[in-house]
Amino acid sequence: MGRVTSSKAASKRRNSQHENPPTEEENARLKEQNRQLLDLTEWRSASMAHLAHELRTPLTSILGFSEILLSQEQLTDSQRNFCERIQNSAQQLQRTLDELAELSRAEAKPNAK
Repeated sequence: MGRVTSSKAASKRRNSQHENPPTEEENARLKEQNRQLLDLTEWRSASMAHLAHELRTPLTSILGFSEILLSQEQLTDSQRNFCERIQNSAQQLQRTLDELAELSRAEAKPNAK
């Protein structure tokens, strides 16, 4: 019984929305909110792209130095293990940054003017 009542209430709301179209003031307010949301989306995409770019430089250094360290023959097993952990973690972070950059590019495409 509750479903029928809520279904009837939803139907009434839909019907009343069609009877009273939005006013010019409401339309203007909605357009402004939409513009603000688009601006916010663009800002977020640009911020994500900038963040990914800024993190990539030190990450490249970490990967490079870990590669150099791993090429050393005199490393103990423990040192080699630590260097491999550093390298694996840096590679994982690099993949995450690549995904972040790809996401920001995908978000920016529909908003391109």
